[in-house]
Amino acid sequence: FDVQRGQICGLIGANGAGKTTLFNCMSRLYAYQAGDILLEGRSITQEPTHRIAALGLGRTFQNLAMFQRMTVTDNVMVGAHARSSAGFVASALRLPSVRAEEQRLRERARQILADLALAPYAERLAGDLPFAIQKRVELARALAAEPEMLLLDEPAAGLNHEELQALSGLIRDVRDRLRI
Repeated sequence: FDVQRGQICGLIGANGAGKTTLFNCMSRLYAYQAGDILLEGRSITQEPTHRIAALGLGRTFQNLAMFQRMTVTDNVMVGAHARSSAGFVASALRLPSVRAEEQRLRERARQILADLALAPYAERLAGDLPFAIQKRVELARALAAEPEMLLLDEPAAGLNHEELQALSGLIRDVRDRLRI
């Protein structure tokens, strides 16, 4: 199947049908034996897992995968690692360029939090937040990597009707504003 820029595509299937497995193959968490996955016309089959986010593929997980004892802002900043240019040595030495980049990433995280109505939670620990807010934090973290394509693995699981309506509008807004 193909997904075009700006298109929202739902993958539907029974439990155990392989939806999450497909996402894990696309994000290179799993190795697959046959077929090919193209991102913007380029095969990602041979790409190492750590390069996938930098290629423009972002994702959320079916089961929340965030740092519970870190703030919401710090969780979102983690998502920007693919867009970070600081190397290991510079980061270890906390060089001025690293501090400047960290400030840039913090400002980017604040903007994303504002866009997703998460600013009031910025300095709260992610694990202390209600489930629906944690789902949005995970979305914010995925957006911090500036993806071209965003995979949302069961984004509505566990949400009530009101939260589902809000999520639907949020997904459309992200698509329209960011052309993901």
